Amino acid sequence: MAVVVGGCGAAFPPAAIVLLPVCFVLLAAAAAFTLDEPASLVVDVTPTGPVRRTGIRAVALLAPLAAGALVLLAAALRGQVLPWAAAGLALAGNVLLGFAVACVLRTRTGEPGAVAGTAVVLVLMATSLVPQVARWVRTFPASGADGPSSDPVWWIVLAVCAVAIAISIGGRSLPRWMSSLP
Repeated sequence: MAVVVGGCGAAFPPAAIVLLPVCFVLLAAAAAFTLDEPASLVVDVTPTGPVRRTGIRAVALLAPLAAGALVLLAAALRGQVLPWAAAGLALAGNVLLGFAVACVLRTRTGEPGAVAGTAVVLVLMATSLVPQVARWVRTFPASGADGPSSDPVWWIVLAVCAVAIAISIGGRSLPRWMSSLP
């Protein structure tokens, strides 16, 4: 679905400023499903540690990253003018955010994809749909647009995600106030 939405954004340049961010949000939701493990009760007691399991699952992040890169390539070939480095950073940030939320939730449930994907979509779309938030936070780079750059947001997100992933796979538990998920 993300490739279809992104492809439409690449094919119709006036709509790209709306469709490419939606594509990236869908890719973030897809990344959240990489840690779903239907047999989590069995897998969790095997001698394979959480670092190795998460590392193996992280290889699956290449799929949403490749899909996003394909969409960006299609947009570039269609002659769209975007800050390409910032768009690549936004792509990586979206995908890593989905994965990091799933890593944190994986400490509590075997299949965090649906909850993590929903949470990531709601947070990322709120930055575009809520005017008070959209005025101060931009999650997709726009060429020649007024307002804040999306780069600082994504560098901060990448750093926080790296720390969250490291803590969640290191065996440390979540804070007591997050003791259960709905």
